[in-house]
Amino acid sequence: MPGGISERGEGMMDRRTAILSGAASAALLSRPVRAQGDELRLLTGWDDRSEVVIQVVDPLMVALLAGAGQGMSVRRFGPETIPPFEQLDPVGRGVFDLLFTNGAYHYNQSAVAMAVEAFDVTPRTLRESGLWDYVDDHYRRFGLKLLAYLVDPNGYNLILKEPLTDTALAGRRIRGTPVYHPLIEALGGAPVVLPASEIYPALERGVVDGAAWPLVGPYGFRWFEVSRYLMRPAFGRVGYPVFISLARWEALPQAQRDGLVQAGADFERSVGAIFDAMIATEEAALVGEGMGVTRLDEARVATIATAWSEGVLGLAGQQSPDEVAEMTEIGRGAGLLP
Repeated sequence: MPGGISERGEGMMDRRTAILSGAASAALLSRPVRAQGDELRLLTGWDDRSEVVIQVVDPLMVALLAGAGQGMSVRRFGPETIPPFEQLDPVGRGVFDLLFTNGAYHYNQSAVAMAVEAFDVTPRTLRESGLWDYVDDHYRRFGLKLLAYLVDPNGYNLILKEPLTDTALAGRRIRGTPVYHPLIEALGGAPVVLPASEIYPALERGVVDGAAWPLVGPYGFRWFEVSRYLMRPAFGRVGYPVFISLARWEALPQAQRDGLVQAGADFERSVGAIFDAMIATEEAALVGEGMGVTRLDEARVATIATAWSEGVLGLAGQQSPDEVAEMTEIGRGAGLLP
């Protein structure tokens, strides 16, 4: 864990919050959430079992503090505070200041952030194409401003209890948020929506036969204890939008706004190397725990990129049809579709 962050369990639920100060001191706090003029309260959909929280969110907090300048602190709250799929509105209303999330987690409000994952983007092409600005403008209607959009180029995979057969996922129930549903269905599976906290017992009890997740994460959740296979190849790109409450944003001095914008842009460019290192370490650890690789047949491998992209856009278009149509034109014009 980065320097300046400490942890302690909080009650029977082991609930945790982390705080970073501009002086690089930190402590976990159990007091109720309350507004402080020099504090930014960051909400995220994952807890400390997720390596993304430890190796991406916490360094992001450090970067934002450096951008905001002296006198500001950032405190992190997780899904024990607000459930993952209900976090967009509290930040838009200013109950929290920052949100680190995935677009699929607020699909019922908007599919715009999720739709970005259909495109073959890098941090540079996301901004140069105009897609970044489009997302930023769109979420203002929810009381939010986009501060950064982090891209994990390694994408997603499936963890499975049993290896693939020549019928792929036929007859299997696979946990996945909406962004995964078209691909799961294209491979013959039946998608099941569950929060991360319920995946382990669902696999253990046979409620699901597998789970879709980014390449980073299964080890921290110890899913290797209740599943045995990693599906390859991986697919897509994982997107993590970072929003700030528009009301809080507009109340900040211009110098702090400029510092946060620069911090977000710099972190977008540097985070890919963090994801690459995390995934190399995670895959080695999973193999060390006895997990094996099960591969799609060549015919399906040849179609998986297109199936993913078209599936994400199709699903996103059901929720946000006009916006997704506009994004598709932007992405096609920039050469970002398979």
